[in-house]
Amino acid sequence: MKTLDHNLSFKSLPRDYSALCHNVWLPRPIHDKTDYQAALAAIAPLWGHEKNMSRDQSDWFALVADLVAEWEDARDRKKAAPLPLAQRLAGLLEAHGMTAADLGRLLELEASMGSKIINGTRQLTAAHIRKLSAHFALPADYFL
Repeated sequence: MKTLDHNLSFKSLPRDYSALCHNVWLPRPIHDKTDYQAALAAIAPLWGHEKNMSRDQSDWFALVADLVAEWEDARDRKKAAPLPLAQRLAGLLEAHGMTAADLGRLLELEASMGSKIINGTRQLTAAHIRKLSAHFALPADYFL
């Protein structure tokens, strides 16, 4: 991979698309943090110069900026993915000093059913979800 000259200025950038791809950064999907940082460094000299860009510079800048935004969106979606129900339940129980047996009793089941719910071999019913929602003061969809 070609290393990027981080001392590039807007005035020193090529004005045609081909030279931007060859000499600065070839637009391609961003797969990791290294690619991401290279893309950001490549477009940095263009920020704030939109009115002075050639059409090729503008097209190249828009493409690279879109690739950066796509990667950031995908990264943010990964961060925002909710934990599996079993982990959420286990965390709630731990935070409230409860055991799996306490969960079973809370749901008016045999104490052993609590661990089956936590490990996913037993599903929560609508009635269980209502009880958990009321007990932990959380919305019902937290338990779905």
